Amino acid sequence: MLTEIPSFTVIAEGSRTQGSVSFCSKCIILGLIEGNVYQHSHETLTLGKSGWIRGDITSQGPVVISGRIEGNIFSSVKVKILETAHIKGTVVCPTLEIIPGAIVESDILMHWSPTKHSHKPLAA
Repeated sequence: MLTEIPSFTVIAEGSRTQGSVSFCSKCIILGLIEGNVYQHSHETLTLGKSGWIRGDITSQGPVVISGRIEGNIFSSVKVKILETAHIKGTVVCPTLEIIPGAIVESDILMHWSPTKHSHKPLAA
């Protein structure tokens, strides 16, 4: 388990990252990430209006989307989709808020919990 860091991370507009990335702090993504994003913190992960992710987001905290994502979103807390967002992929979370104007081409599953979706064998 990673230690939470009391600061925040910014992926700046105009930057491009290839490969999976992990954060232990509040995170604001304004650039392009081609790979999966893992938020190992209860802080907010924000995909800004200029941000674009081609991969999945998995977060222990809330996720706010105002940019574009081509991939699945998993949050153990909440997903908020703002009016400028464009999402293609499944959204899995216990709480969801969608602001009118957002483009959401997704399946929505509102019951996810990391413990419920672990791959432990069933008792006999």
